[in-house]
Amino acid sequence: MRRRQRILVLVGFVVVAAAAVVVGLTLMSAADRSGATTTVDLWPVEVVVRAGASADKIAAQLQEAGVITSAKAFLSEVRSRGVETALKPGTYEFARGEPFESILNKLTKGLQSGAGKITIPEGLSIDQVAGRLDKSGSVDGTEYDQLARSPSRFTVPPIGGHTVSVKDLEGLLFPSTYFLPAQRKAEGLIKAQLEAFAQQTADLPWANAAELNLTHYEIVIIASMIEKETAIPEERPLVAAVIYNRLKKDMRLDIDATVRFALKKWTGDLTKTDLAVDSPYNTRKVKGIPPGPISSPGLAALQAALKPAQVDYLYYVLTPNNGRHFFTASYEEFLAASKNVPSQD
Repeated sequence: MRRRQRILVLVGFVVVAAAAVVVGLTLMSAADRSGATTTVDLWPVEVVVRAGASADKIAAQLQEAGVITSAKAFLSEVRSRGVETALKPGTYEFARGEPFESILNKLTKGLQSGAGKITIPEGLSIDQVAGRLDKSGSVDGTEYDQLARSPSRFTVPPIGGHTVSVKDLEGLLFPSTYFLPAQRKAEGLIKAQLEAFAQQTADLPWANAAELNLTHYEIVIIASMIEKETAIPEERPLVAAVIYNRLKKDMRLDIDATVRFALKKWTGDLTKTDLAVDSPYNTRKVKGIPPGPISSPGLAALQAALKPAQVDYLYYVLTPNNGRHFFTASYEEFLAASKNVPSQD
């Protein structure tokens, strides 16, 4: 950039109110090769760059937020410098019209606005996430729990294009890694999770739900059970198949995770009294699926719920040594496997 292009020209106005002064400045950005000027607003703008966001997406976000005037020019400059894939996710603060060099420096070095990284694993319920947040000190877990049970305060994302009415946000708080501002409010995290659910699940084969004779929300319920039952990718479609096969035969699902959800008892053995708990979520007593999700499923579990394996399995037993399951259609094999799990290799 030539020296005369760096000269700052006062073009704005001065407003004095309650001892606050805002000065508007214009300058020429390195990205604005057309010669257009941009206005620098000294008040910061927050821009959240999601993990996996493309340079095109980031440029569009910056333009929409008023940080830059031309996404096309910004993208062209980024590509010319070979840093298109070096832009890091996070929560950033920019001034509207901030110089290109400053914007690029923040994005390539990950210089966030005091943001905190919060990872929400797959398969946790609202109360489990709240407990983790409290332990980490990153977000008020009690506030998170209360807000997550108040869906009217948020925009509930459509599920596969279908709007839903829910009593809480269980199952819709997408598990992922989030970058939040320094204050890290529970409300901000929940909003980010709901937005992520809408974005990440939009392209799933939701049309399959009709073939399975289920609503889209019921698919989420089944996926939430799959997520609790196994963490092994190739087992998820098999667990899904067992669930569907048992439903077709009017068998109880007998999924202990539903009992744990009803009791909020996530550790320790389940007693006979536990297994007999009177709850619509207790699939050891009640036939059919629970009235709502029992965890937040990830994409793989949702995919499995929509595309179960084509097998006749009705049972599975956990193999203690490797964390895998033995699957069978035979009750006799199931009983035997409960004592001595055979290998399926």
